[in-house]
Amino acid sequence: MVNHILAPEPVSISPDLDQELIPEPTPEDLLAIGHEQSPYLEEELPQGEGADPGHGQSPYPDFVRLYLHEISQVPLLTLEEEVELARKVREGNEALERLSQATGLDRGLIQEVVRARTLGRSKLDPQVDEVDTRLKSLPRELKRYLHLVREGEVARQHLIAANLRLVVSIAKKHTGRGLDLLDLIQEGNLGLIRAVDRFDYRKGFKFSTYATWWIRQSINRAISEKARTIRLPVYMVETINRLFRVIRDLGTQLHREPTPEEVARVMGEDWDARRVEEVLSYAQHTISLEIPVGNDEENFFGDFIPDESSPSPMDRAFQSILKAEVEKALEHLTDREATVIRLRYGLADGVMRTLEEVGDILHISRERVRQLEKKALRKLRYGRFSRKLQGWR
Repeated sequence: MVNHILAPEPVSISPDLDQELIPEPTPEDLLAIGHEQSPYLEEELPQGEGADPGHGQSPYPDFVRLYLHEISQVPLLTLEEEVELARKVREGNEALERLSQATGLDRGLIQEVVRARTLGRSKLDPQVDEVDTRLKSLPRELKRYLHLVREGEVARQHLIAANLRLVVSIAKKHTGRGLDLLDLIQEGNLGLIRAVDRFDYRKGFKFSTYATWWIRQSINRAISEKARTIRLPVYMVETINRLFRVIRDLGTQLHREPTPEEVARVMGEDWDARRVEEVLSYAQHTISLEIPVGNDEENFFGDFIPDESSPSPMDRAFQSILKAEVEKALEHLTDREATVIRLRYGLADGVMRTLEEVGDILHISRERVRQLEKKALRKLRYGRFSRKLQGWR
């Protein structure tokens, strides 16, 4: 059964997710997801992924293939079936609250008993077993609440199982970012469970749209915590992903890479080009410089990082040759013209100077410096020796 693969223990929300206090998606967030290319696998899984694990080619290990095969056996839901299951889940949650208040039993323990029985588990913790015994002796007027709780849990597991392919579809788009596919699927399943428990069918959104938000949040949170040396808040990871989607969509529309200004206009009023570039800088993946390299573990990754601030031997050789060619070209200028070019462009000491600074050094006016520079550049650009310099552009 898919349920056993999904949840070897009674399904519950990770405490870390509760502590993260991820905000509920806004209607605008859900509309944006709905306008994307459908995230749901409306058709069967891609060829080979949902096939019998004993046959065919697959890029995944056997246990992943088994999982993909099992989840592909659960039929996808129609919109009407989604609404009906979501209604039962909601009624079950309301009945659970009433049952807890009427009996004084802990809400979580009642839930654990019902989930364990729904998934066919016979062994219970002593505390949970005690609650199970008390539930069996409920008066008739309270048993109807227990019945609704059980129906809600069955609907909950059905809604989860029927949407596991949605998790796989989203998880595959996040590979190559520090976590393998199975880890991404497991994190996405937590988001799916959260979506099932919070979904309000009365607001008119498809469940797959709502679940996509929570699955992405859960996966992005895992990536930010487990796949980065420098951790980013979950909200920033989601912002980065939204930014990448905008850049991708604009690139498709414009047939070129969009400018930061164009991206900022789509992102919203509180965005400008500077913020776009700043957030993109946060997206750069980092790696520890102290990671051992080689079998002896005596060398570290940082030992092999080149010093980008110093030129390579090849660059130094080219610079030396170019400097010699420039000096030859300057010989065709007057002494004053050559001096102006050397001072203006830092050819002698690497310090570029303004017109005023050159004028002060040569004791001539700013305008005179400009005239000499213009005349010298014209000679260099159109003189018979210009071809040698053009080859260095």
